[in-house]
Amino acid sequence: MYIYETADDYEYDLLKENAVRNRQHPTDAERLLWLYLRGKQVGCKFRRQHVIGDYIVDFVSLKYKLIVEVDGKYHFKAHQMIKDDERTHDLEQFGYAIVRFTNEEVFNQREKVITEIKQTIMAIDSYNTSAQRQQVGASPLSGGLRGAASAWAVDAACSGNPGPMEYQCVDLQTGEQVFHFGPVQGTNNIGEFLAIVHALALIEKEGMTDKVVYSDSYNAILWVKKKKCKTTLVRNAQTEQLHQVIARAEQWLRTHKVTTPVIKWETKQWGEIPADFGRK
Repeated sequence: MYIYETADDYEYDLLKENAVRNRQHPTDAERLLWLYLRGKQVGCKFRRQHVIGDYIVDFVSLKYKLIVEVDGKYHFKAHQMIKDDERTHDLEQFGYAIVRFTNEEVFNQREKVITEIKQTIMAIDSYNTSAQRQQVGASPLSGGLRGAASAWAVDAACSGNPGPMEYQCVDLQTGEQVFHFGPVQGTNNIGEFLAIVHALALIEKEGMTDKVVYSDSYNAILWVKKKKCKTTLVRNAQTEQLHQVIARAEQWLRTHKVTTPVIKWETKQWGEIPADFGRK
């Protein structure tokens, strides 16, 4: 069953009408990117202006559950950034990964854009192969998968986008906080990424060999696999410290072999991740 089949019939009909209209009148950047995505030119089939839940996404591969969005300048206004963050969170809960590009990137760095899409597909393929071996079942808190005894959970929270951001790690067996960082000016996605890397680095430093790390952010897991934090957070005096932390995290990923499994926390099946800040 596709996600749109669970939507309200009336609402879906309206969304579908808008999707058809969007396909008939694409932006210049969308039209250009579609020339590269259509016909499986990147290795899989993409649909454009596709309805998922309450949203219309620019491009999507249903096979890999990968959404590609093209952002015009209005996406960088404060109110729209908050809406985009909520949209990303909702789509992630449906199990989709999202990569975003600006109009300028599509126009001026097309090869880089296509390469990143292909690399994301490869990362998803690798993750899915690993996940099939894990077999999602009972919650780790009740002994499913690797169980709570050998697991940590990480999560981030952000008031606004950007705004005060913090992240933490919780031991699933004891419920105790393993570490906490922030608040600093940032975004939720950055926090999710840094929380995973922080956990991986601490596990290696302590010589732990039996741990797994759970995160409810599919995007953050893919960023870790690609060893790159894909953020558009403006670099200025207020965010400079966080950008330096991001750079150190990326450098750590490039120079260390990660052997600790990072597993997607299945919120719909297991409830909120134990490291959640409880602000929803």
